Amino acid sequence: MNKTYQVRILLSVLAFILILSWDFFYYLSGYHINWPLDLAFTVVVLAGIWTISGYVDRLISGYHINWPLDLAFTVVVLAGIWTISGYVDRLNLLVSDLNKREKEAHELTERLNRITDNLQEIVFETNEKGEIIFLNQAWKQMTGYDIEECLGTMYNQYFDQEEHVVQHLLSVIKEHKDEGRVELQLLHKEGKKVWGDVHYKLYFDEQHQFTGGIGTVADITKQKQAKLELERSNQQLQMQAQKLAVAGQIAAGIAHEVRNPLTSVNGFLQLMKTQYPERTDYFDIIFSEIKRIDFVLSELLVLAKPQSVQFQEVQLHDLLEQVITLLKTNAVLSNIDLKQPFKKQDAGTILADANQMKQLFINLIKNAIEAMPEGGNIYISTEKVMNEWKITIQDEGKGMSEEDILKIYDPFFSTKKEGTGLGLTICATILKDHHGRMDVKSELSKGTAFDIYLPVYQKSR
Repeated sequence: MNKTYQVRILLSVLAFILILSWDFFYYLSGYHINWPLDLAFTVVVLAGIWTISGYVDRLISGYHINWPLDLAFTVVVLAGIWTISGYVDRLNLLVSDLNKREKEAHELTERLNRITDNLQEIVFETNEKGEIIFLNQAWKQMTGYDIEECLGTMYNQYFDQEEHVVQHLLSVIKEHKDEGRVELQLLHKEGKKVWGDVHYKLYFDEQHQFTGGIGTVADITKQKQAKLELERSNQQLQMQAQKLAVAGQIAAGIAHEVRNPLTSVNGFLQLMKTQYPERTDYFDIIFSEIKRIDFVLSELLVLAKPQSVQFQEVQLHDLLEQVITLLKTNAVLSNIDLKQPFKKQDAGTILADANQMKQLFINLIKNAIEAMPEGGNIYISTEKVMNEWKITIQDEGKGMSEEDILKIYDPFFSTKKEGTGLGLTICATILKDHHGRMDVKSELSKGTAFDIYLPVYQKSR
C-alpha cells in the first residue's frame, strides 16, 4: 500500500464501518432514519477524516507541512463538521418529536374510535352530496347493515317515508340553519322498522354552500312503543268509562224499578208465611232468593250512584290487617291459608276513603277464595315502587285465559256461575277515584295475581 494514502484509507474505512454500525443499531432500535441527510453527513465526515489523515500521511512521508495554514484549514474543516453535525442533531430531535407526536395522534385516534364504537347511539358523517362517509358500530346493531356496505351510499335510502325527512333537511339547508332534530324510522335489514331520534349539525362554507354534516341517532323504539301502548290504554280506559256510565244509568233505572215492587212482594210473603207454617222451608228459599236479588240491586246502585268519598290519611297495613281478620274465618272454612309477608308496623300511608279501600280488598280477596274451591294459599304482599304502593293479591286457583282477562272489567261479566259480574267493575271505579290502577297476571291451572298501585301519601311540610 502506498504510504502517501495509508492512514487516510485506514481511518476512512474505520469511520465508514463505524457509521454503518451506528445506522444499523439505530434502525434495529425502531427509529426512523433520514437516509439523504445521513448520507450527506457520512460524506462530510469521511471528507473531514480524509483531509486530516492526509496531513498525517504527508508527515509520515516526509513532506513539508505549513503548520499555520494547515491548522487554519483543520479548524475550518472541524467547524464545518461540527456545524453540520449540530444541524443533524437538531433534525434528529425534530424527527424524534415528530414520531412521538405521530404516535400520540395514532393513540388518540384509536381511543376516539373505541369511544365511538362503544356508544349506544349511531354517530354519522356525510359529505356535501349527502353520501355517508363515517359510521360507528352502533349502526350495525341498530340497522343490521355492515358499515362497509353503507359507506358511500346516500343517507336517505335507509329511512322510511324518506320524502318527509328529505324535505325537512332541504328546508333546513335552504334557511342555513346549522343544527336541528328530527324523529324518523330507520329500515332494518330484516325488514322491521326502528325509531330513531336524530340530532344533527350542518356545515357551510363562506359562500353559504353546504359542505357536509355530522350527528347522532338514538334508538327510541321502546319509548315510542310505550307511548303507543299508553295511548291505547287511555283509549281503552275512555271506552271503559263510557261503558260504566251507560251501565250505571241502566243499573239505576233497573234497581229502582225492581226494588219497589220487590219490597211489596217481600212484605206480603212475610204475612203469608205466618198463614202457612207447614211451608216454612219454601218461604225460606223464596226469602233467600229475594235477599240475593236485593244484594245485586245494591251493587247496581253502588255502580250507578256517585259515592261521597271521604279522603283521609290511611295506614295501608293496618287496613289490610282489618280486611284479613274479617275474611280469615271464611278462608279457614274453605281450607285456605292467607299469607301476609308484610309487617303491620311497617309504614305504609295512603290518602284514601277507608271504607272504599276495604270494599276493594274484600272484593279481591273474596274472588281469590272463591277461585280455589279445593283450598290452597293466598299471598298478600306490599312493596314500595317509586312513588306508589304496590299491593299484590295472588291465589293458586284455576287461573284465567287471556280472553277472559280482557273482559273482567266489563259489567256483568263473570267466570263464576253465581257471580254478578260487578265486583271488579266496582273495584275499577274505586281505583279511578283514588288515582290508582290495577294490573292482572294469570296463568291457567296456576293462579291469578292482582297488582294494585296506589300513590304514596306524602305530608306537605
